[in-house]
Parts: sequence; structure tokens; C-alpha cells
Amino acid sequence: MQPQLAALAAALRDHKTTLFTRWQAVVSELPGAADLDGPALRDHIPQFIDEMILAIAHRNDEAVVNQGGPGSPLEHGAQRLNAGFDIKEVVLEYNVLRGAVHDVAETAGLRLSASECRVVNHIIDDAIAWAVATFAREQALELQRRREEHFAFIAHDLRTPLNAIALTAEMLAVDLSPEALDSADLLRALQRNVQRIAALIRGIMEEEKDHAAEDGLRLVRRELDLWPLVQRLLVDLRAVTEAAQVRVRNEVPRHLTMDGDAHLLFRALQNLLGNSLRFAPGGEIEVGARETGNGVECWVRDNGAGIEPERFAHIFDKRATDPDPARAGSGLGLAIVKQIVEAHGGEIEVQSAPEHGATFRFTIPTAASSPPRPVG
Repeated sequence: MQPQLAALAAALRDHKTTLFTRWQAVVSELPGAADLDGPALRDHIPQFIDEMILAIAHRNDEAVVNQGGPGSPLEHGAQRLNAGFDIKEVVLEYNVLRGAVHDVAETAGLRLSASECRVVNHIIDDAIAWAVATFAREQALELQRRREEHFAFIAHDLRTPLNAIALTAEMLAVDLSPEALDSADLLRALQRNVQRIAALIRGIMEEEKDHAAEDGLRLVRRELDLWPLVQRLLVDLRAVTEAAQVRVRNEVPRHLTMDGDAHLLFRALQNLLGNSLRFAPGGEIEVGARETGNGVECWVRDNGAGIEPERFAHIFDKRATDPDPARAGSGLGLAIVKQIVEAHGGEIEVQSAPEHGATFRFTIPTAASSPPRPVG
């Protein structure tokens, strides 16, 4: 054992509290640490300091200190990704510790040789390498999960308009006269292609069941007229509502404007309508809205089968669906609606009772009164 390293290890033991305090003072000011409490901020660092001191004392520069398992640099990288750190902040954490070690050596009057400095640096560099590798790997997996689920969400949203196209084609085929052979051939071709697209969408939905992640949404907010948006949705879904023998009323005030992403709000209302259609065949659905003090409240209300209160707590969770197979869906529609509403900075709730219909109500604040919250 090199005498200077043994002396450094002893000095680090004597000044361990100072060493950690210096590290914490710097790291607590990083942007990624803004929302961390004490235990989350410290994570494995006190344990790492003890193991680093032991490694220095034994000149153990041949292996990473505590490579795996709980409380290791490897686990630390994943923890910091979940906490919201960026990768530069992870590297900085260990470099702050490196600087504090050299400060202790200077205070103790120790002049480390180049080979002794290499021992200290190798221990810390190995910790950085493991933490960064885990951070980067988990970040790549998260991005992959987001893309896969976003693709599945798009596939889910395609099902309602595709169903409307299929029903419209069926209605046109019934109305065609026997002499319209050319048009009948075109309709049959249309129906075959709709069936192929539907099969592709089913495949995507089935494949996505093996993945779980949160989707990020990019908003393009502007002032929009809500009544025409709802009316266009009802026209697009007319074949579906007629097939279900459901009357849908647009009760949105014609003068009402709101601050939101028209494309995403169309998706949200489409999913809520699709949900109500499953629960209220032969019934009525109302789409309404009103101005509030800082935005707009929207709702979709039906007089269908209703929802059991015990399902309220998880009804917006991914894969949560009705236990009745006849009414069960993919479990994505309401989750998509919740993400869209929360991306606008709003909130959503459900009010219902069995056999007394259901009302899904959400608020969309103005951009100025409530900046969008990050999703995912």
C-alpha cells in the first residue's frame, strides 16, 4: 500500500462529513435537483464515499466500486434519469466529489504522486462510466417505449373514423341500384381495403399490449371555435351513431371560443364519444361546454349503462376497461383523453352511477392562466 494513499484514506475518514457537505452544497443547486428531498438527493453517495475510501486505502483501482446492486453507481444513473437530471449533471456530481477529495488531500498537506492520483481518478471515473451507461441505456429505452405507445395511440384513434368509413360504405352498398355495377365494384374494393387497414390496426394494438409507457404530447395552441369542431366530429361519425341508433346533440354555444390544440381536442372528444357509444346504444349523448373564469369546461354526457363507483379511481389508467366483455375496449381511449387534457394544464373527472348514464367533464385553462404540464 502506498503511504500517501493510506494517509489520504485516513484524512477522508476524518473529514467525511465535510466531504459530503461540500458535495451536497453544489449538487443541491443543480436544476435536476430542484424537486428532490434529502434522501433522494443523497441516494447512494454516502455509501459510495465509504466504499471509495476503502478502495483508496487498499489501492483497489482494478474494479469499479460496488458495480451493481442497490446503492451503486449503476443504480444511481437510473435514479437520476427518473429524477429529471440530464447526463451532464450526473457527470458533474462525481466530479464535484473528485474535487472535494483533492481539497481534503491539500488541506491534510498530502502531495499525491501521478500514480496515486490515477488511483483516485480511476475509482471515480469507473463510477461515472457505470452511472452514465445506465442513464443512457434507460433513456434510450424510455424513448423507444414512448414511440411504441404513441404509435399505438395513433392506431387506436384511427379505429373510430375507419369504422365510420366501413359503415358508410355498407350503407351506400345497400342504396345502390342493381344496375350500378361499376360503383358496386368500387365499393367492394373500398371495403376490402378498409378490412386490411383494420387488420393492421388490430395487429398494432395487440403488439402494444406487451409495452407500457407514457406518451409525450406536443401542443400547438391557438384560439378556436369549439362548436364547428364538435359539429365536424358528429358529421364524421354519423354512420357510426346511426348504426348504434344513438342521438348525439351538439350543445356547445356557437359563440364559444377556447385556447387549445384543435387536433388533440378533436381526438379527445372523439374518444369520449366512442366510449359513450359503447355504453349507450339506442340512447342519447350530449356534447356541451361553457366558459369558466380561466378557460373552458367541456363534457360528454350519456344516458347509458353507467359506471360503477369503484372503477372511478383507475378509469383513466392505461389498459383499464369495462369488466363486461360486451362493452370492453382497448383500455387506451380514456388514458389518451387524460393525457391530452393534462398536456393543456387541465383536469378531467367522471360522474356516474350504474344505469344512470355517465358524464366525462374536463377543463381546458387558457395558456396564460395554466402553462401546459409535461406528460411522461
